[in-house]
Amino acid sequence: MERHTRLSGLQHLRFLAAFAVLAHHLLEEASASPLALAPPAIQRLGACGVDIFFVISGLVMWHTTAGFSSQTSARQFFGRRLTRIMPSYWVCLAAVIALSCSGLAFRHRQWDVASLVESVLLLPPTTSSGLVMGVAWTLVYELYFYLVCTAALCLPWQRYRVGVIVALIASVPYALNAAGVAVQAEYYGNPIVIEFLCGVFLGMASRQFAGPGPRIRWVMLVTSLALFAWASLASPDAAATHGLPASFRWWAWGLPATLLVAAFMHTDNKGGRITHALTLLGNASYVLYLTHGFWMNAFAKAVKSGAFHTAPSLYLAAFVVAVLAIVFALGVHVYLEKPLLARLEGKRSRIRQTALT
Repeated sequence: MERHTRLSGLQHLRFLAAFAVLAHHLLEEASASPLALAPPAIQRLGACGVDIFFVISGLVMWHTTAGFSSQTSARQFFGRRLTRIMPSYWVCLAAVIALSCSGLAFRHRQWDVASLVESVLLLPPTTSSGLVMGVAWTLVYELYFYLVCTAALCLPWQRYRVGVIVALIASVPYALNAAGVAVQAEYYGNPIVIEFLCGVFLGMASRQFAGPGPRIRWVMLVTSLALFAWASLASPDAAATHGLPASFRWWAWGLPATLLVAAFMHTDNKGGRITHALTLLGNASYVLYLTHGFWMNAFAKAVKSGAFHTAPSLYLAAFVVAVLAIVFALGVHVYLEKPLLARLEGKRSRIRQTALT
C-alpha cells in the first residue's frame, strides 16, 4: 500500500482525535451546571484523543524521515517540525495573553515571567502558574520527541537510530535528575512518552507486514473503542475528569490508541466527498486543538451564568459550540495557517497539504 494512502487515513483519525478532545472539554465545562448528566467516566473519555495524537506523531516521524534514514537531514527535519507547530501555537499564545491582559477573556489565568518563557519555548512548567495555554502540555512532549529524533538523526549509524531513540527516552529523565532539575526529569519521565515509541514501532512493522483486510480493520476499530471505554470506567481515580493516572494511562489508553492507528494507517483513500471532508478536517485538526479553548472560555461563562435551564438546552448549546469551533478552525486553517506555512517554507506555487510534511 502506498505511503500517501496510509497518511490519508491518519489525517482522518487526527480530526477524530481532535474532536474527542473537544468533546472532552465541553463535557467538563458543562459539568459546572447542576443540569449536567455526564458522569466523570464519560467526561474524561475524550481525553484519549491526546494518546491517539502521540501515537500518530511517532508514526509520522518514522515516515517523514524514511525510517530515520541517513539521507534525512537532522537540521531540515527539526526545522520542518518547528515550522509546523510553533507559528500557529505562538499566534494562539499571543491571543490568549492579549485577551487576558485586556480582561475580555481568560481573566483568571495567572502567569508570570517564568511561565511565559516556558510557554513560549515549550519547556516543562516549573512554577505554580503552569503554562499559559492549557493544551500546551502536549506540545512540550511533542517538542521533546522532535529533539530526541533530531539527536538520533545526527548519529551516523542508521540501523541503531531507533535504539538510540528508545535509550534517550529512557535515560534523559535520569540524567536530568542527576543534574538537579527534578521537575523537568519528572515531566519527561512521564510514561506517556512511550506512546510516541509505539508509533515508531508501528512504522517499523509497516515495512514487514501487509495491512489487514477490511474486516480485520473493523475488528481492530471496535476493539480499540471498547478498550478506551473500559479504561475510562476502570480508572483508579474515579472522580478525576482530566484523564487517567499516568501509570495507568500509558498502557490502558496507549495500547488501544496504537491499535486504532494501526487500523487507520491502512485506510483506503477512495476520493469521495466524505473522504475529502475528513482529510480537510484532519488538516485543520491542529488549529482545532489550539483554538477550541477560546470557545470553551465562552461556553464556560454561559454555563456559570445560569443561561441554561434544562439539560437538553445545555447539551444542545455544547453541540453548537462544537460546530462553531470546527468551522472556525477550518477557516483559520484555510485562510491563515496554510498561507503562513507556505510562506515560511518558501512555497510560492499552489499551496499543498502540509499537516504530514
